[in-house]
Amino acid sequence: MTGRLLVCTTGAFLSIGLLIPAVPRYLTGPLGQQAGLVGVSLAVTAAAGVLARPLAGRVADQAGRRAALCAGALLLSGTSLALLAAGNLPLFLVLRGVAGVGEALAYVGLATLASDHQRPGAAINHFSVVVNAGLLAGPAIAETLYATSGFAAVWITAAAVALVSAALGLTLPKTTSPKTTSPKTTSPDTGSTSPDPGTGRARRLYHKSALRPGFGYLASVWGYTAVSAFLPLHLAGLGGGSGGLHFLVYGGVLIAVRLAGHRLLATTAPARLAAASLLLTGAGSILLAAWPSPIGTWCAIALIGAGQGLGLPAFLRMAVHGLPAGERGSAVATTTAFFDIGFLSAALALGALADRFGLAGGFALAGAVSAAGALLFLPIRHDEHEGAPLDHSPR
Repeated sequence: MTGRLLVCTTGAFLSIGLLIPAVPRYLTGPLGQQAGLVGVSLAVTAAAGVLARPLAGRVADQAGRRAALCAGALLLSGTSLALLAAGNLPLFLVLRGVAGVGEALAYVGLATLASDHQRPGAAINHFSVVVNAGLLAGPAIAETLYATSGFAAVWITAAAVALVSAALGLTLPKTTSPKTTSPKTTSPDTGSTSPDPGTGRARRLYHKSALRPGFGYLASVWGYTAVSAFLPLHLAGLGGGSGGLHFLVYGGVLIAVRLAGHRLLATTAPARLAAASLLLTGAGSILLAAWPSPIGTWCAIALIGAGQGLGLPAFLRMAVHGLPAGERGSAVATTTAFFDIGFLSAALALGALADRFGLAGGFALAGAVSAAGALLFLPIRHDEHEGAPLDHSPR
């Protein structure tokens, strides 16, 4: 994976990460809204991202990965800068919705470029490491900027790093694959034809080969949501802090798994990795419910972090395996759309369950969904070992 692509990925996801703590604080501060509007804002961004995914896949496949990346990064930059003038709730929500479209375009463009690489397993793993590094570093940087210079510094910095991503993206090829399109190709996973974009024939809004890894990703996201949305409340109930250190450990375990296990993640059958990811995530979520103590929480966080570390590279590898370049954007778009669907469905369901039965009920359900998702990948067929020759070239 090229250094330029890594820098582009860093800029896009650091821009997104910078807004994670700033958006809720701005809503409940200068805009004077109740905490419930934070959920509305998240829902607007996620819903816009889901709706934009088919467009993002089509742009990546027809206009090129570079076009999707640059368009998305420019939207992220413009909407972040426009927050300087967002003095009312309607405008703020509109900007967050447009930002969701930008996230979808940038994510699909970058992930598809990684999947085009001659060693896709390794490239997708490197891409996923940088994605999480940007999302984890962003909140810490945003807190420092806010403490020293207020919201304006956060908005401007988020806009600047996204703009750098867009500018550097212009120097990337349309795709890193030797052939970007073919007049007519048959996908081994769909059994259907992918027509030349110039023919005008209709395309699906989703890619069939990405549905199974997509549903697996959705199940994985339920476990992730249990941690990201409800861990602070869980710790408060145990008499602990806000969870900053726990989130740091979670992110550290996740990145360590991807870095230390890069060869394993690049060459092992993605179905095996997906099943292991979901079982670890499910076990960690259930442990939060079954062992409500500081030690139990630390163990659960480590399990969930390890599970999430295995997950995304496996789901993306499975989605694009065997596909021609002209279909990979659609497959990536379909798979990643399940993250937003999973986050929204899990947040609503777990919140309702927690209100009725307590946080333990929500954690148990999240764990059950994640663990059940592993059944999607069992038994593991021989043909689900991604083409090893692609990932065995010298490093």
